Amino acid sequence: MAFPEIKLGVFLWAGLALLNGAAVQAQSATSQSGYQTGRITLESGDSVTEDIKEDDLIAGAAFKLPGEPMQEWFAAKRRWNEKYGLKVNFSYQTLRQTGDNTTGEDDAAAGRGEINGSWTLAGRGTKNDGRLTFRLENRHAFGGMIAPSQLGNQFGSGTLVGTGFSDFGGNLSELAWRQSTMQGRLKFVFGKISAASWYGGHALSSPKRAFQNSALLASASRVVPGRAFGAGLAYQVSPNVVVLGGIHDANGQTTGNPFDTIGKKEFLKALEVRWYTSGEERAKWDQVRLMYWHQDARVSAGVPSSQGMSFVASHLFDNNVMPFIVAGASDGNATIFKRDTAIGVGIGFNSTATKARDVLGIGLAWGEPSNSALQDQYTAEVFYRFQLVENFALTPSVQFIKNPTAYPGQTDVTVLGLRLRATF
Repeated sequence: MAFPEIKLGVFLWAGLALLNGAAVQAQSATSQSGYQTGRITLESGDSVTEDIKEDDLIAGAAFKLPGEPMQEWFAAKRRWNEKYGLKVNFSYQTLRQTGDNTTGEDDAAAGRGEINGSWTLAGRGTKNDGRLTFRLENRHAFGGMIAPSQLGNQFGSGTLVGTGFSDFGGNLSELAWRQSTMQGRLKFVFGKISAASWYGGHALSSPKRAFQNSALLASASRVVPGRAFGAGLAYQVSPNVVVLGGIHDANGQTTGNPFDTIGKKEFLKALEVRWYTSGEERAKWDQVRLMYWHQDARVSAGVPSSQGMSFVASHLFDNNVMPFIVAGASDGNATIFKRDTAIGVGIGFNSTATKARDVLGIGLAWGEPSNSALQDQYTAEVFYRFQLVENFALTPSVQFIKNPTAYPGQTDVTVLGLRLRATF
């Protein structure tokens, strides 16, 4: 079926008309707005801190717009940071997906606009700073179609095939205080935060920049509440070892009123140990993580207490090839899978140690359902993130789901996708 009319499509073609036709060589990784501080970003994937840091890097693009039209904007952002300690990041992304062999809807499309911010209000310029972080976003389906986050439900997938692209409208999805003490070795965060970003991720865990299927973003055998009230604490034992933990509202929903559920006193608690195998400078890529979690019984939802463990390991070779492995196991009381494993590799092109211009991702995953009446699911995904111009990327992807876990009559499903993403 034809793609819906998406405003970013118009932007794309207008941008192509302005290209000077000359491809540029990859630039050494620098910051557009001066946001690079060298500190470890403890969160990964779909997090405010990771988006602000990652989206400000320059890695070059296939084509260069004449006149550097965004230069003044990034200069203004740099001044705001230097004068007020305010870092802001804007992005808009769309995802269009179509699947075959479904029992319901087979087309999905949605957009997601975001404003991410980090405002240093205490200890600016020191290692013991305090920051207010926030995210305002709007997620919306297109053209009367379902959102990609619902597409997997149409054929019984045990994992999301369009992670991060739902249809809940506008929302303040993060508002939190982050504090560093002991010269940056002890950090804590509390407020409305994401448990999914705090634990169990790797460098390709972002559904806005990398894989779209949740089976390849983190272990699918762990519980993940929505963005809600929670607190996290991290201590850097050495340059190579970090221990972190946290407590989160187990009933939290990203769009819900947190005061409606926090009073139930049902929590997810987790502890994670990280080993940065090459030191903190390469912590994002060269790492091993081991996590234990326990979730209280959710009485109103009829979900019994549950616990489990997950493991993540990755390493970046020659600044352009990063294999990874994710594995998890739980008692199965609160998760659709009781065991799962995922392996994959990201290959960067025109890479530096910090960022690649283009990225090819290949991943395979397996999940064993908690319900023995359901079938083991196998998932494969390939994506290619093409940096067309600086701050605008195209990412086509193909997913293949064999034996969708909740529909034994389905043998396999193919999902084609195209993601467009602009950052500024």
